Amino acid sequence: MKQTLMGTADTCRARLINGFRRFFETPAFAPPANRPLLERPVAVLIIFLVLSLLVMTTADYPLGVWMKSFPEQLRGTAKWISSFGTGLLVLSFSGALLIFGILMPAHRLRKSARTGADLVATAAAFIFLSVAGGGIVDSLLKNSIGRARPELLDTNGAFSFRPFAFHADFASFPSGHSATAGAMAMSLALVFPRLRAVFISAGVLICLSRQWVGAHWASDTLMGWGVGVAFALWLAHAFARRRLLFSYSADGRLCPGERYKTVLMILRVLLRRGLTRNAKGRKTCASKPNLPSPVLETQP
Repeated sequence: MKQTLMGTADTCRARLINGFRRFFETPAFAPPANRPLLERPVAVLIIFLVLSLLVMTTADYPLGVWMKSFPEQLRGTAKWISSFGTGLLVLSFSGALLIFGILMPAHRLRKSARTGADLVATAAAFIFLSVAGGGIVDSLLKNSIGRARPELLDTNGAFSFRPFAFHADFASFPSGHSATAGAMAMSLALVFPRLRAVFISAGVLICLSRQWVGAHWASDTLMGWGVGVAFALWLAHAFARRRLLFSYSADGRLCPGERYKTVLMILRVLLRRGLTRNAKGRKTCASKPNLPSPVLETQP
C-alpha cells in the first residue's frame, strides 16, 4: 500500500511539473498570419471597446431608465440566470476534473487510457484558467476604472467615475459576470465546437440578465463580454502554439488538435470494454459463486 501511494505521488508530481514546463516553455511556432479577425484577442478588445463607448454615449441612459421599470415578477428569473455568471459551476466541475486527472495513477493505465486522461485534464485546465483568468483581469479593470452602477443613476448620473475606488458601487465597467460568461462561452465552444451555438447563446443571455436586474449598463456587459472572450482566445492561442489541445486549420482558425480528436473514440472504447468486463464478471459470479472475486484480491 505504501509503495502504491508513493508511486502515485511521484507520478502526480511528475505530471504537474511536466504540465507547467509545457505551458511556460518557448512556443513551438508562431500563430498563422491568416488568423480570422474575430480570433485575434487584441482585435476583439478593440472592437468591443469601440462598441461599448458608442453604446455608452448613445444608449446607456435610456436603457438605464428602462431597467428601473423592468417587471418585478421577472426579476427572480433574471437573478437566477445572472447567478451563472459567477462561473462557480464551471470552475467547480473543471477544477474537479483537473484534480482527478492529476491524481489518477497514470503509471498503471494503458497508453490509450493515459492519453485520454491527459487530454481530459488539459481541457479541464484550459476551461478553468480561461474562466478564472478572465474574471481576475476584468476585476482589475473595473476597480481601476471605477464607473458608478445604474442604481446610482439618480444621484450620480450615467457617466460618474471614481478610479481606484475599490467599492462595489463603483465597479460597473466592464461587467465581471459578463466577462466570466464570455470566457465560459468561448472556452467551452472551443473545446466542444459542435455545441458552440448553445454556449454562445447561454453566455449572451447571462449578459442580458445583468441589465435586467439593474446591476450593469449595456456598455458594461458589452465590454465585459469582450474581455472574457479575448482572454479565452489568448489562452487558446497559447495552448495551440505549444501543441496543447488545439491546433490551426488551413484557414488559420483554432480547432481541436489531432490528439484531442481521439478522446471521444478512446472514451467509447474504454466504456465498451468496461461494460463487457462487467457483463463477463456477472456471468462468472453466477456460475461460480464460491470463488473469490479477482477484484478483491490484493497484491502480495
